[in-house]
Amino acid sequence: MSLEEPGFNSTTIQVRNFIREQFDERIISLNGSIYWPPDVSPLDFYLWDHTKNEERKASSTETLLLRKRKATTKASTSKEESDADYDAPANKKKKTTSKKKSEVQMEISTKKKKAVNKKIKSEALNSKVKTEPSTSLAVGKENVYIKDELYADVKPVKFEYLKTKSETDDRILEPFWRDHDLLAEQKSLSPNIAKNVIKLLEEGNTVPFIARYRRDATGNMGPEMLQEVKSIFEEICVLKQKIKTSVKGLIKQEYCHDQVLRAVKSCRSLDELEITYAPYKQDRKGTLAERAKELGLEEPALKLLQNTGVVNLQRYVTKDHDIKEIESGIVHIIAYNIAVDSEMLTYIRELRYKERIVLESKKSKTKQTVRSTDKNFQKLPIKNADESKFETYFDFQIPVRYAKPYQVLAINRGEKLKFLAVKIAIPESLFIKFQQFCYRKWIKQGPYNELRNNLLNEAIKDSYNRLVKPLITREIRTELKNKADKASYDVFSENLKHLLKEPPLKGQVILGIDPGFVGGCKMAVISQTGLVLNYNVIYPHGKFSDQETAGKVLRDMLLEHSCSLIALGNGKASRETEEFICDMIRHKYFYPLDVKYVIVSEDGASVYSCSPEAKKEFPNLDTNIISAVSLARRLQDPLSELVKIEPHHLGIGMYQHDLKKKSIEEALKEVVSECVSFIGVDLNTASHSLLRYLLSYS
Repeated sequence: MSLEEPGFNSTTIQVRNFIREQFDERIISLNGSIYWPPDVSPLDFYLWDHTKNEERKASSTETLLLRKRKATTKASTSKEESDADYDAPANKKKKTTSKKKSEVQMEISTKKKKAVNKKIKSEALNSKVKTEPSTSLAVGKENVYIKDELYADVKPVKFEYLKTKSETDDRILEPFWRDHDLLAEQKSLSPNIAKNVIKLLEEGNTVPFIARYRRDATGNMGPEMLQEVKSIFEEICVLKQKIKTSVKGLIKQEYCHDQVLRAVKSCRSLDELEITYAPYKQDRKGTLAERAKELGLEEPALKLLQNTGVVNLQRYVTKDHDIKEIESGIVHIIAYNIAVDSEMLTYIRELRYKERIVLESKKSKTKQTVRSTDKNFQKLPIKNADESKFETYFDFQIPVRYAKPYQVLAINRGEKLKFLAVKIAIPESLFIKFQQFCYRKWIKQGPYNELRNNLLNEAIKDSYNRLVKPLITREIRTELKNKADKASYDVFSENLKHLLKEPPLKGQVILGIDPGFVGGCKMAVISQTGLVLNYNVIYPHGKFSDQETAGKVLRDMLLEHSCSLIALGNGKASRETEEFICDMIRHKYFYPLDVKYVIVSEDGASVYSCSPEAKKEFPNLDTNIISAVSLARRLQDPLSELVKIEPHHLGIGMYQHDLKKKSIEEALKEVVSECVSFIGVDLNTASHSLLRYLLSYS
C-alpha cells in the first residue's frame, strides 16, 4: 500500500521520515513510492502516529499544569510568610480549590485521550480487516512499544501479505516498462501511435473497424499491419501477466530484495523472464533435489558449490542414510542450482543458436494405438490415418534452423499418431562448452579440494544430462511448434480470405447436387434469395441405377423453376455425375434451357447439415437434402454460407486439425469481419451467422 493511497490521509511527514529511517532495509522502494514490509500493518502506523501525537499533547498539558501548580505554590508560600494574620480555614479552602482545578484539567486530558482511542477503534472496525491483540509494533530488528493505557482499546491488524486488498494493488506488481513503449520498440512505431492502437484494441474495436474508421489514430495502418500489432500486443499482455505472477511468487517466498524485483520487472520477453526467475522458482515436491533438501543437505551443498567453507559430510550420516546417499543428495542439489543459474541459462541459449542442432524423425518401432477418448486426438482424422503418408519422415534429418513449418507439422502429427519417433540431436561440443563454463564459474573458485572437485564434476554431468539437455530439447520443440502454428494460422487466414471474397452469383436460381452412389444424388433448388423451392433424390449410379428416370426428374426440376445453373459437389461419385450431366447437355436434353454447371467444394457441408443451426433453419428437411442446399448457397453467396461452418472443417488450412480450436475461431472471426467490412451485406436477406460479424451490430 502506498503512503499516498486514499484511506491513509492521516499519515504525516514525520511518519514518512520515520519509515524511511527505521524501515529502510525492509521497505520496497520503487519509483519513489514506499510500500509496506510483509509483517507490518498500515493500521499499526496509523495507530502509532495517533498515539505519538496524543503523548506529545498529554506531555505538554502536564508540563503546563505542573508550571501552574509550582507558580501557585510559590505565590501561596510568599503570601503566607508576609501575612501574619493568615486565616487557616481560608487557606485550607484555597488549597482545596487549587487541587480541584488540577484534577479537572487532568480529567479533561483523560477524556480527550479516551475520545481519540474510541475514534481509532471505530476506524479500525470500519476497515473490516481481521485483527488480533498486540501492544507492540515490529520495526526492522527493534520494537516500538506503545503505552498500554493509550492502546488498550485497539487491536492492531495481523498483516497477511497478498491477502489484503491494499497489498494486491497492481502498482506493486506492474513491470517497469509500459505497454505502448514495448510495442513501439518491437514494431518500430512511434509511442503515440502504439498508445492509440492499444487504447482502440482495449475498447473492443475489431481490426477492420480500426483500419477503416480510425486511420488518423493509427497512422494509416492496413489490416495486415494491425493484425501483426494486435498479435504482438497479446504477447505483451501474456508477458505482463507472467511478470505479475512471478513477483507474487517472489514475495510469497520472501525474496523481496529490490535488486531481484527490479530484474524481474525489467524483463522484456518471456525467455528473459524465464531465465531471470529460474533461480527463485519453487522446486516441485518429490524431485531429487527436494528430497535431498529435506535431509538438511542444502547448506553443505551450497558451501561446496561456492567453496565458502569446510564441509564434513560424515556429520549428516545416519542409520537410514549412508555416505553414498549423502554424496548423491549433495550432487542433486548442486546439479539443480547449476541448472537454474541465470548466467548459465543465458549462455546455453546463446550457444544453441550457434551449434548445429538437428531435428530427426524415424519410423516408430512401438505399435501403439491412439486412444479415441484422448482430447489431443479427437479432432484428428484417425480413421483414415495411413502410415504411408509419413514415409518421407521415416528416416528424416534436418538442421533445426532450416526446418519448414509444414515439415514440423507433419512430424508432430506423425508422432501423435505413433507412426514416428522424434528426437532432437544435440552435438557433444555443446556439453564440452557447458562443462568449461561451469569449470570457470564454480570449480575454479577457491582452493583445490579433491572431494569437492569430484562431487562438482559429477554434479555438472548430472545437471546436463538430467536437466539442461531436456530443457534445450523442450525449448527447441516448443519454438518449432509455435512457428509452425503461426504459419498455419497465416495460411488458413489467407486461404479463407480468398474463398470468402469469391464473387457471388446473386439473383440466380441454382440447383445443388450432393452426389453419391448408394444414397443417390441429393438435389435441391433454391430461389434468388436462397429459399428452398424443391428437392428430390435420383439414382444415376450404382446397382439400382436408373439413368433414364434420373435424367427425367432432373430435367423436370430445372424446367419447372427455369434454373440453368447447377452446383455440383466434389465428393464421392462427383466425376460420374459430371459425365452424366455433360452427356445430357451435349444432347440438348434440357432445351430450351442453356444449362451450365460448377464444381463446388463439399468441405464442411456434411458437418453443417447435422449441426443444430441447420436443424433450426430447416426443421423439416433431411440432412442429405440440407447438404445439397448448402452447396447451392455456396455458389450463390459464399460469404453468407461459409461462415456457418466450423473453421477447421473448411479444408483450407495447413494441418488445421492440429491447431487449437479457439485460435482457429479467432482467425475466422478476424477474416470474416474484414471481408464483411470490405464487401458489405444485405441486411434484408443476411443470416444471423453473418450479421454477428458485422461491425457495430449487436
